[in-house]
Amino acid sequence: MFVLILIFFITIHSIHSSINTIDDCQLLIVGGTTSALGAILSASKILNTRTCVLEPTDWIGGQLTAELLSAPDFAYHIIKDKDTNFTLDVGSIDRQLDNQNPLFAHMLDILGDTGRCWVSPKCSIPELFHSQVILPLVHNTRIFYNTVIKRIIKDSSGRRIIQIDAIQRSTRQASCERCRFLSEELSDWYSQEDSIWFTKSELSFRNISFVIEGSSWGEVLVLSNASYVQGLMEQFDGDISGIGNSTCGQSFTFDFLEQLRETPVDELPNPLPEPTGGANYSFGAITWERIWTYRRVNTSAPNSNTVAVNDLTIQNWSDGNDYRKEYFFLSPSNAQRQRDTDQWQGGVNLDAIENAERLAYGYHYWYRKNSPTQWENRTVLIRSISEAGTCHGLAKMPYLRESRRSIGFENFLMNITTISGHARNLHGYIFDDRLCIGAYNVDIHPMIQCIYPSYMHESYPILPYYIPLRAMTNRDIDNLIVIGKTMAQTFLVNSATRLHPVEFSIGQAAGVVGAYAVQNSLQNVTEMLQKQHLRRVQSMVKKFTPTSWTINGTRYPND
Repeated sequence: MFVLILIFFITIHSIHSSINTIDDCQLLIVGGTTSALGAILSASKILNTRTCVLEPTDWIGGQLTAELLSAPDFAYHIIKDKDTNFTLDVGSIDRQLDNQNPLFAHMLDILGDTGRCWVSPKCSIPELFHSQVILPLVHNTRIFYNTVIKRIIKDSSGRRIIQIDAIQRSTRQASCERCRFLSEELSDWYSQEDSIWFTKSELSFRNISFVIEGSSWGEVLVLSNASYVQGLMEQFDGDISGIGNSTCGQSFTFDFLEQLRETPVDELPNPLPEPTGGANYSFGAITWERIWTYRRVNTSAPNSNTVAVNDLTIQNWSDGNDYRKEYFFLSPSNAQRQRDTDQWQGGVNLDAIENAERLAYGYHYWYRKNSPTQWENRTVLIRSISEAGTCHGLAKMPYLRESRRSIGFENFLMNITTISGHARNLHGYIFDDRLCIGAYNVDIHPMIQCIYPSYMHESYPILPYYIPLRAMTNRDIDNLIVIGKTMAQTFLVNSATRLHPVEFSIGQAAGVVGAYAVQNSLQNVTEMLQKQHLRRVQSMVKKFTPTSWTINGTRYPND
């Protein structure tokens, strides 16, 4: 009996001793997005202690890097009042230097427009953006790469996160027998057990003061049992009832890089089958060449109208690799079941991910087959870890257009009326607690089988808008700051705030919020709504990103 007890004690001791407890991360950013990157770069400049980050891949930056979309989207639209013909060029206003996040503008200038693309003023190679732009800017930060969040423990009140457990993986040197896609290895990421592919370390973060939810998938919201909505769970804009379709929303995409070779090149046949239900690819209303230059990231061509040998382009095309048949996220009840049975794997639909991978591969081969005679058999998929970040060539992570969305303090959801209106209004609603600005039109990439509420089909003239602190709160968790696509916002609003520049500015503001909360030993994010805190935070945020719009030489508001 003594021997059995001793063995049991040794076993338990070895299990616990293998967990690495980290108790010096007062501000913990659960990352993976461009918004998280913004938060890293502002918080780390304010805090004396190092900001800690959980990054699910080995490239920080989200959309800009791991999702292979280093061709950022900026506002382009013009709105016009029908009764007076008053016109507001929102795109031009957004591009004014006074209205841009200075760090984001500087980052884009480092590499410049190497792609001569036509979707963005600055298109560059994702790997170079990561290594030459982002990494040199990261200081005073402890990044846990290849790390996914596994579980959350709260205090006795249920309102504060006090512990976050995570799994960090390290690739085994001898594990490169076969190239695995995300759908094949994602479950392995979340398992504590070593595999033939990875060795694992269990990390337990304690002594946490504040958490920034900057994940792509809104995992903190689910694991902390915080209130959220997802997809079309809104019968009207601003509905928080949770009634509606939680497995319909926006399509998602696996981006990839292609290169145009000087001479025809043979490629191996497509190793993947068609997605379930087949695929239907199309150029839409434009040409093969225009799709090629759409998000091109490297070229010797003089402009976006010319295709050149050795061009490198990102494929991100709505009638190509946009996957529209299945929703990315599991239903809230199925995600909750993963959490409650300690089987958390992101709460995502692995079948949808697999079919999206198949669709993307199929699109590459279809696009190659349907090239003009001049470029026949000359486009190749870049399957290189050094360039694309993966051996199979698809992005490390899918490009998402939405996530699980927080329900904020006092049931706050940023709604469409706060960002839309008449052109003569010049700007959206000015929140007292505004922390940054943004501009982009409503942009919904619909799913095939989904029926969208009638209000989503209406036209909304989107003005230059403001993002408030309340959009970064959750009604249930006091020490949680939500950013990017997980903000407290409606489905429609998310479709206008989800782009690179806006997400980055939101992150910059949230990084200041988190750093200020830690420095001042606050207990609740909403304490910063008090005037004495709010004015200080707003003043600090202005050093990182604009909080007012400059339109025709006038600041709105001028404070």
